[in-house]
Order: sequence, then structure tokens, then C-alpha cells
Amino acid sequence: MQKPTETVVLAARPPRIVFIDALRAYAILMMLQGHFIEETLALEYQDFQNAIYKTWYFFRGITAPIFFFSTGLVFMYLLLKDNRPLRENERVHKGLRRGVLLIALGYLLKWSFYPLISGYFPRWYIAVDVLQCIGLALFVLIGAYALHRLTNVSLRVLLVCLGLTIFLVNPTFEAIDWSQLPMFFENYFSLRNGSSFTPVPWIGYTCFGGMLGVWINRQPQFSFTKSFPLILLGLGFLMYWYSSRWLETIYQILPWENFVKIAHNNHLFQRLGHVLIGVALVVWITRLWKKMPQLVTKIGSETLTIYAVHYVVLYSSWFGIGVTYFFKHQLNPLQAIIGAVLFVAGFIVLIAYIEPIRAFIYKKIPAILKYAYRWLRVKILRFYLKQRRTKQEKLQALKTN
Repeated sequence: MQKPTETVVLAARPPRIVFIDALRAYAILMMLQGHFIEETLALEYQDFQNAIYKTWYFFRGITAPIFFFSTGLVFMYLLLKDNRPLRENERVHKGLRRGVLLIALGYLLKWSFYPLISGYFPRWYIAVDVLQCIGLALFVLIGAYALHRLTNVSLRVLLVCLGLTIFLVNPTFEAIDWSQLPMFFENYFSLRNGSSFTPVPWIGYTCFGGMLGVWINRQPQFSFTKSFPLILLGLGFLMYWYSSRWLETIYQILPWENFVKIAHNNHLFQRLGHVLIGVALVVWITRLWKKMPQLVTKIGSETLTIYAVHYVVLYSSWFGIGVTYFFKHQLNPLQAIIGAVLFVAGFIVLIAYIEPIRAFIYKKIPAILKYAYRWLRVKILRFYLKQRRTKQEKLQALKTN
């Protein structure tokens, strides 16, 4: 006989909000094709006078904001499911561990074994990428949640204020000369040394996504209403059309130069508008697509796996051999499109069979690590002996002279 408590838990379970999984899947698949085409398409075809390329570039440009936004949305939505005190909240601990993992993995993925063994450490190994920024974004979201629990200030207000502040201070951060800092820390504020992203302004998108995650968690049934996507769509168009005008109006009241600087180069708030429009469209698509394949959910839940594997395969890190090793800016448009389709399809197949692949890898890892340890030990020993022999030969030459 089933226990009454189990019946209550099952009855209280809220319906799954499918559009969140679909949004994450869309973001990661768009990232795959965007990175592939950017890295393989020959430079003479990357022409902004071409309407097709310009349209593709626009959609590629909203991939990163959607990625950051969906990260905040998912994290806050799941975090608020655990109502235990802060120190006992497993989601908090998991978020902190995840943040550390993302930052460490962001660096590890850039490394190549051969230069390291040769004693060469390029400076782009400590450049900041999307993973470091998302790791820090998780810390920011947890900090906002902790402040909410301690002060009882509305979490939605805190996240909106954080997002606005991060966006608005961006011109100031861009104007500062960060070169006085050690390069490791400078890379978190400047793109000068090869960083692709910096926490300011990108964490702002995560904060706004977190606000929507809080809203959905507090009112889960509202996300199933007809009004929900309409509100997102309306806010998105308002942000896109009027945010510059609003900033100029605010500047008349509060003459802070950053308001007018952003208004005249308004990629941040306009991109936020594009993101909200995109989320609204995904909500409608998931409602029309009644039987969403389970594979979509799997893809949305394996974004880190996809990102890590794609980085090694596409950018030729770790082993020095990958797509860019053979096809860096070498393909014409048709070849790049076919390649991108095959690249994305390969990752869809990877996720479809991820469980048996993982089982195989985990079974083979001990033997692989044992072999790798022996190989690395031999390489290090040979490198040491070579350096020692060179040093002895130099000393011998000096004595002879």
C-alpha cells in the first residue's frame, strides 16, 4: 500500500516548464553553428554588405545574451525550489561548486599539452571566456539570494538593480586602464589580452534572467497562460525601440555621462530586448509543439558537456588537432553551412547516446590515466635530462674558453 505522504508529494509536483529546456537547447545549438561558421568561413565571405551574412551575424550576436540569460533563469528557478536555510540549501552548495568548476574548466579548455610539456605558457591560457563569466555569475546570483534571505528585500528588485548597475557601469569599466593589474586579474576587466568576455557587462544578462526565474518560481502557473509570452514580447519590443530614448530622458534628470554613452551605442539594452522576444517565441513554439522530444530536454541539460567537447574539437586545444587546424578560414559559404550542419548533428548524436558513451569512458579511464601518467613522466624526464645536458655542455664550453 502506498504511503499517504508519497501521494501528497506526487500531487504537489508542479508541471514541467518545457520552454526552459528548449531555450537552453536552442542557445547551445546556435552557439555550435555560430562558432563553426565564424572559425571556418573564409574572410572574404565575411562581408557585412551581404544580406545573408548580415542576418546570420545578427542571430549569432544574440546567442551569447540568450546563453547568459537562460543560465540565470534556470539557476534561480531551481535554487528557489529548496526553501531550507542558506547553509543547508543544497542548491546553494551545488551552485558554488559549479561556479568553481566552470572557472577552472574555462582555463583548462584553453591549454594544449605539447606547449606545456615544452615549457611554453602562452598568455591566452589565462584569458577569460564565457565559462569564467558564468561561474562568477553564479556567485553573484547566490550573493543576491543570500542578501535577500538576510534583509528580506525583494529578490526580483535586487536582481533587476544588479542587472541595471552592471549595464550602466560598463562605459566606466571600458574607459579605465586596467593594465596596472597583474594580467590574470586584468583579463576579467579588459579584452586587451585575448579575453572573449568580461563579467561586466555580461553578468547583467544573467541577473535579468535570474529575475525571470524568480518570477516563474513564485508564479509557475502564470508561465502557462496566454499573457506570459505576450508580456515578454511587449517588454522586448519596448526595450528595443525605446530604451535609448529612456536613457536620454534620464540623462536630462541625472546628468551621468554613462546614460548618454549607452543610449548612443545601445547594444546592451537592445540585445536584452532581443532576448525577451526570443524567449517569447520559444514559449509559443513549445506550446505548438505538443510532444517535445526528450532529446531536446537532454540537450538542454548537457550544455556544459557540449561546450567542453566543442571547444576541444573546434579550437584544437589540448591535442593541437581539431577543426581549426585544418579549416581555419578556409571554407566557402556552402562548405561552411554543410560543415556546420554536420557539426551540430554530431553533437545531437553525442547527447542521444551520452549514457553508454560515459559508461565506456568511465570504464576505460583508469587504464587511460595510467598510460597518460607513464607517458607524461617519460616526457618530463626526457625534458629534464635534455635541459641538464644542455646546461652541462654550456658549462663545459665556458671552462674550455
